[in-house]
Amino acid sequence: MAAATATTGGRPRAARAFSSGDRTARLIALTGLVSFVLIVVGAFVAPPLWSAPGTHSSGARAAAYAREHQTREIASLFIYTLGMGSFLCFAAGLWSRLRQIEPAPHPLSAAFALGAVGLVVLVLAAFATGGVLTYRAQGAEVAGVLADTTFALLALSGMPTAICLGAYALLVLRYGSLPRWTAWLAMLGADAHVLITASFMSHDSFLSLEGSVRIWVPATFFTWILAASIALWRARGESREAISTARASLSSS
Repeated sequence: MAAATATTGGRPRAARAFSSGDRTARLIALTGLVSFVLIVVGAFVAPPLWSAPGTHSSGARAAAYAREHQTREIASLFIYTLGMGSFLCFAAGLWSRLRQIEPAPHPLSAAFALGAVGLVVLVLAAFATGGVLTYRAQGAEVAGVLADTTFALLALSGMPTAICLGAYALLVLRYGSLPRWTAWLAMLGADAHVLITASFMSHDSFLSLEGSVRIWVPATFFTWILAASIALWRARGESREAISTARASLSSS
């Protein structure tokens, strides 16, 4: 009777649970990979970011740029939105795993989740103002405000992104479950996104939104998405064993 309850359909319950956990890990990793691919595709569909008028440009220049690249801008915003939606699913799955290895009251995993939600909200808000700018012809004054608001929202999204990445880094460095190199990559991204939050301080410095910071700083975040997704896909069984070990250590402490 005991043997019968321990197995179902010829497979031990532990084996079925382990297999189910591996499938869940694959699904989480896949959503991260889909997010990365969509973001890259969106970047190729969109006009080159370095050619976009910066906050120093006139409203007339912003309006003309939006009219000239209307089709590509709208298409890329749609693709980017799908990518951010996929990232939110990836972050939710990753949070559910990270929360298992952290002792109550789970402050770091909560910070990771709230940071992920915050950055997605601000980025989608930036897409909304960018979409309004591009959807139909705007006057120079309105176009200037919408363009500046888009840049502002993207810059401010750097703070919740830094919180999200920093919390992930601390969790993995302290409790494991994923390779430590992904934590160091996340820490690099967190530091970079703190810098982009300070981009309002000057129009001409290294941190300015008119400079290369608007390209390479987001690239650190996208690289982390790819790295964490690949690491989770390759370390399915190992990460589950690490979670089990962490649970055992937490229950014995």
